[in-house]
Amino acid sequence: MRYPTALRVLTASLIMSTAVSAQASWTLDSDASQLNFQSTKMSKNGASTVEQHAFDSWRARVNDAGQLSVEIDLDSADTGIEIRDQRVSEKLFEAGDYPLAVLTASLDMPTLKVMEPGDTQHVSLEGQLTLHDSTQTLPVSLQVTRLQGERWLVQTDAPVMVDASQFSLVDGIRTLRDLAGLGNIATQVPVSVKAIMTQEE
Repeated sequence: MRYPTALRVLTASLIMSTAVSAQASWTLDSDASQLNFQSTKMSKNGASTVEQHAFDSWRARVNDAGQLSVEIDLDSADTGIEIRDQRVSEKLFEAGDYPLAVLTASLDMPTLKVMEPGDTQHVSLEGQLTLHDSTQTLPVSLQVTRLQGERWLVQTDAPVMVDASQFSLVDGIRTLRDLAGLGNIATQVPVSVKAIMTQEE
């Protein structure tokens, strides 16, 4: 009788362990992740230039229920030019009054958790982006790849297009344009992400 009892205890322990693992949340490995955005500028003589920028400080987490939350520190924009970083923070984002951009969305965690290393899934979702003084719904297309161990690579299939006019940022863009002596700065901003997410124990 001892062996069946021990077997039942072992089986119950394995089931509980699996359930705990399935419910564990994900957090961002910030050192291995990137959040980039592009700007398209036109000089007064009509020459167009596309530049790649990044945010140096941001966080992402997916809780047990699959609720994704991404927080971006708007004073951490890195354009490669210090005075421009300051202008983007102060004149565009007004980071003193609006320090964060926040994206929320829902993921199907049970489906993602059973992926084997090397498996890839394409995920389309609706994200709620709060930026400056507005919240808008944006389509987000992701590619999720299971890595070795409890790690997942989450990256955009295509850039997320953020329209500055939906977030009361056009005046700030015009200010940046005038300060830089440009003819125009596009209000459509492509944003891309490459995130390594790790499962919390």
